[in-house]
Amino acid sequence: MAFSARAASASMADINITPLVDVMLVLLVIFMVTAPLLDNRQLLTLPATHISDTPKVEPRELQVEAGEIFRLDGVALAPAQLELALRDWRQATPDGILRLVVADDADYQSTARAMAAAERAGVEHISLAGL
Repeated sequence: MAFSARAASASMADINITPLVDVMLVLLVIFMVTAPLLDNRQLLTLPATHISDTPKVEPRELQVEAGEIFRLDGVALAPAQLELALRDWRQATPDGILRLVVADDADYQSTARAMAAAERAGVEHISLAGL
């Protein structure tokens, strides 16, 4: 009968890492096989850009301030006049850009009213900015 130096009540504290190494090797093989398949590059032929000689139109600036004050290029307008002024401008320059500048203290309703007036006037290009 063989006796060990350890007491009979002491438990074995060694960790068997063989299953862990086996799992890691299997995962390594799986990643090595699937990694080349993940390369999904496609060759594209992009069209050449066309630079037009048409002059660029300066954007028209609509400022929305607190208290439903609208300024179109610095000229104060009442909410009822805003849509008419935008419609006249839209007919004169169909490709024009409206730059909407909203003050920090302007309320949401005024901004929504200005955008709705621009939409009803037929303005297609709107750029949003803040003061």
